Amino acid sequence: MTSVSIGDGESYPCQNFSIPQLICATKRKLQGARFGGRITTTLSQAEVTALEQDTLEVLSLLRSTKNTFAPINRIPPDVLSLIPDYWERQDMGEDLIALTHVCRGWREIFTSRPSLWTHLACADADKTRLYIERSRSLPLEIFLKESKCTSYSDDALLVAIPHINRLGSLTICVLPDTLSDLLGRFPFPAPLLRELKIILDVSRRGPAVISSTLFPEPLSPLRKLSLSNVVTDLPWRNLSNLTVFEFRYVQDKVDPLFMAQLLDFFESTPLLRKIALHDSISYSNVPPGRVVPLLHLEKLTIHGFPAHSTFLNHLSIPTDISLDLGFYFPKDSPPIPGCLTNDFDNFSHITTISLSFEPIYKRMRLNGPSGERRVSGSWPSGNSLFYTEESAFFQSLGKFDLSKTQRLAVTAYGPSQENKIEESPVFKTLLLMNNLRTLALIEVKDLSFIHALNPKRNNSRTLLCSELEELILYARGQDWPHLEELVDMASGRAEGFAKLSSITLVGLDEEHSKEEVFRLRRYVSHVEYKLDVVPPWDTVFSDGDDSECASDWDVLRFSSDDEEEDEHSESNRNFERMVSDFVKELSRRHNELY
Repeated sequence: MTSVSIGDGESYPCQNFSIPQLICATKRKLQGARFGGRITTTLSQAEVTALEQDTLEVLSLLRSTKNTFAPINRIPPDVLSLIPDYWERQDMGEDLIALTHVCRGWREIFTSRPSLWTHLACADADKTRLYIERSRSLPLEIFLKESKCTSYSDDALLVAIPHINRLGSLTICVLPDTLSDLLGRFPFPAPLLRELKIILDVSRRGPAVISSTLFPEPLSPLRKLSLSNVVTDLPWRNLSNLTVFEFRYVQDKVDPLFMAQLLDFFESTPLLRKIALHDSISYSNVPPGRVVPLLHLEKLTIHGFPAHSTFLNHLSIPTDISLDLGFYFPKDSPPIPGCLTNDFDNFSHITTISLSFEPIYKRMRLNGPSGERRVSGSWPSGNSLFYTEESAFFQSLGKFDLSKTQRLAVTAYGPSQENKIEESPVFKTLLLMNNLRTLALIEVKDLSFIHALNPKRNNSRTLLCSELEELILYARGQDWPHLEELVDMASGRAEGFAKLSSITLVGLDEEHSKEEVFRLRRYVSHVEYKLDVVPPWDTVFSDGDDSECASDWDVLRFSSDDEEEDEHSESNRNFERMVSDFVKELSRRHNELY
């Protein structure tokens, strides 16, 4: 509405009046129009039409004003516009469009933020054109997927290709036959291209060959390169600015890379910070003295067979990186220690250890000031080492310096076959942990830990882990260890002047009464009894920074700092509450509209 007539023969801009004034002016216009059941007015049809338009716009202003009282609109517009950032990027398309249909205010908020409109799935030409327009001049993220359920549109791709100079990220998930033709349709170079991800479906066809010649210009702007199920001739040209490299292949479908080929590639990419190699290293006779420095490396992941671990001996990496090693072990293969690097500097200063002894798959997570280390192994079913591999795996901790270890979590450790406690790997390992403060046992059926910690159970009356303060036991019904053994251990430590400060029991079945549990109070300063769930194996000692730990259940905390309400955490909680209100209000408004 640009103007309104208030009865004096002149039209004035509506912004000069308040809403009540505009309503009163409309009433004055209609006074005397209805008389004796008939409409009598001196207004012309054109004036009535204009008045009707003014009335509709006044109603629109009233509705907009009424919307400001909704709880969701208490969120500042700049904060409201950030909420879609927490959605999955590939799934936000229709939801983002729906947000712009809620009301005029929301439409202005979300369309005025161009970064929300940079992801192009190229499934619809009109939608692609709209996204390009609203993204203004920001770099574009193009995601092309070809599957039985969905596929990109050629018409939409034709709309996006002229904007190749704005291409910042390109993800291609297609069949091998399609790849070369698809890449040939992009008029490279792309000066803003920072991320290239290619994933091929080789379940029905053989792999595709990706050569650097597919890109007529050097890929110097590229920062992240991810290749899955492809054959390639690494090293590519001019990738000196690359910081992230991921490569994986499907066994028996794609030939892996030779170690020498990878080392040549790493020499040409000295700024790499993250490397992930999944089943992608081939056996190769690399000269023993060849070592490639990766001074900026922060995380290294290698999954494959034990022999692939020799690749670590050809890398010079910082001691504070996150190292993730996962291997498939053939039958009767030695346990994990045989596949570790010759240099154990990257396994020093370990303060927290998490172990999982699930059937077939064994996991080890080591944390400390020098970073994080993950080591895992998978044994095939029917392995003759099935009953002894757990002991060998646990005993492998003896290869590390455990004198600084303060926290240990063990999940699903099976029954021990050692007759003497002093000969068990549990006893030998705990003997090295002089500084252990907290021990968490998760669904551990075996009593080796309880017996090892009880000085009355070994012949030498040795008191292990004299600094131990806290013991947490998670169970699921009948899997709970005998309480009598637990009470005996607590009393033995109390007699040895190593009284436990706290024992926490979680998930105890109903057969054990509280009175029976709290017998421990005679020998332990604090006993806590919870009916919680069993946590994932590597989240017991989480301090809240690991996304894998997100849960509606309370996670045990081991630092007093975690109990403090700092300003940052309070801000996060407030924002989470606003997001929750936002979702509820959006659902209500959607129901009203449709």
